[in-house]
Parts: sequence; C-alpha cells; structure tokens
Amino acid sequence: MGEKMYVIGLDAGGTKTHGAVIDQDQNIHFSIETGPGNVAVDSEKAKEHIMAAIQACIQSKYGSLCKAIVLGIAGIEKGHLKSEFKTLVEQHFQLPALMLNDAELALYAVLEEENGVLAIAGTGSVLIGKKHATIKMVGGWGHLLGDEGSAYHIGIQALKQLASEIEQGTIQTKLAEALAAQYQLPDASAVKEFVYSSTKKEIADIALFVYRRAQDDTDAKKLLEQAGEELAQQAIRLVKQLELETSSIPIIVKGSLLEKNEFVRHHFAEKLKQCSADISIVCKNRPAVTGALHAWKNSNHH
Repeated sequence: MGEKMYVIGLDAGGTKTHGAVIDQDQNIHFSIETGPGNVAVDSEKAKEHIMAAIQACIQSKYGSLCKAIVLGIAGIEKGHLKSEFKTLVEQHFQLPALMLNDAELALYAVLEEENGVLAIAGTGSVLIGKKHATIKMVGGWGHLLGDEGSAYHIGIQALKQLASEIEQGTIQTKLAEALAAQYQLPDASAVKEFVYSSTKKEIADIALFVYRRAQDDTDAKKLLEQAGEELAQQAIRLVKQLELETSSIPIIVKGSLLEKNEFVRHHFAEKLKQCSADISIVCKNRPAVTGALHAWKNSNHH
C-alpha cells in the first residue's frame, strides 16, 4: 500500500463546524467542533470558526502528514466566496484546498466511489446525486424560494392553510383549529406576526406538531404525504438528469423527515416505484467529513 494518505476534512453547516483528519480508509484520527459555518448567513463568523477548526487539525499530531484540505461549506456558492475562500485557506495553511458545498461532502461520505443519490430532508431539503465525476443537485433553494419536502415547508403549508381558512371567515379543518390553539393564532394578523417573527427552526418545528396529529387527522397526514411525494419527484428528476434510469442505484436518506417520519418516508418510497431505475432506499449515517478523501480523488487533484 505504501504510505498512508491523510487529508483534513471540514463540514461547515448552519449549527456547527466539524473538522477532522481522515485517512484513505475513512478513519478519523482527530476531530474538532467549532461554531456555525454557513458562510451565506454570517461570512465573517463562519470564516473564524472554519479557520479555527483547520488550525486545530494542523496542530494535531497528524497535522504535518496532511496533504490537502477538503471543505464542505454551507452557502459557499454565494457570490465570489468560493474562490476568495480557497485563496485564503491555501495561503494561510500552505496546502491545496478543495471547496465543495456541505451536501457534496456528505454525498462522498455515503456513496464513496458508487453512483447514486443522497436525499436530505430536515429543517431544509436538498437532493444531490453523482454519476462518476458528474455531480448534480436539485432543491436546496433555501427556505425563501422553496425547500419543498422540508420541515420548514410543511410548517409554512400548515400556516397557509390556517390563514386561508381564517380569511374565509371560518376555521374548517381540525388541523387549522389545533394549530390556532397550540400557537395562539386567533386571527390573520396573529398568523402574519408569527411567520415574520419566527426563526426558520421555529416554523420547521410545526412539522413535528403536524406529525403528532397525522395518525388521526387526514389533513395533517396529507401534508406529510405531499412532502414525501415532492422529495420523490426531485429524486426522479435527478436520476433522469444523471442518466441513471437503467442502473440499479442506492438512494440514501438523511434527515429527520426521511429517517423518522413514516408518513413522509412511506410516500417517498411509493412514489419512487414510478422510476425506471432499480432503486434501493438506504439509511446510512456517516459523518460528512469522512467523504473528504473520495472527494479529493474525484476532483483530479492527485
């Protein structure tokens, strides 16, 4: 085998930044967590957290063995961030750097050399797939433009339903009635106020409220099934774009909606039967940083 190869892998997302030293067998030799790393939200703070995590990896006893830095960063597509950040990291640490978004890094962690699709549906949603060196992404528009099939989207749909019933002068569905009571939303202005003053997470949490009712409430169940269907449609679109229709491929599911919500997951699986590819749905939880070496190899740097 010769000498072991080590790289630094970095997964920077909305809540935390995870840095690690990885070898070619995806073993983690050193690991560190710092604060939020989404550069589209607060690029200065994110930069600090990312640089600190890399610094810690470099200073670990494996640091001097690392040949490259692979960064998966949420929000990196914004403006010129990618090239600016690459230059900053390479000059500061004197190592070549590969910049990806956080979903791409997660994709390499779960698929390694395989072709397939990764569907992530939690607060937000994104689907990303690869065929050899080609990577394509659908969704991931962020909560303002869509993020269909995400917990945030389910929360907004439930609130829209309530708002429209209030406007019609009477609350007709049990779901709207329960939502109004639970969140103290007696009228249209209260609904508006709630939407505009809540964080993304607070609205996404409504999906959990919807889920708890779904057993006995057809409207609640319908919202969850819709989410499953939207995610499946995106997956099918991705399979077509990557021309994987004739292959047998894994679709790896990640995030609370696809892992823990049987209504979303069941509908997702049902809808996927319409796809001509031979699909197996797999749950695989690997830290995204472990994708660093496969990403590096796939990017033709070596």
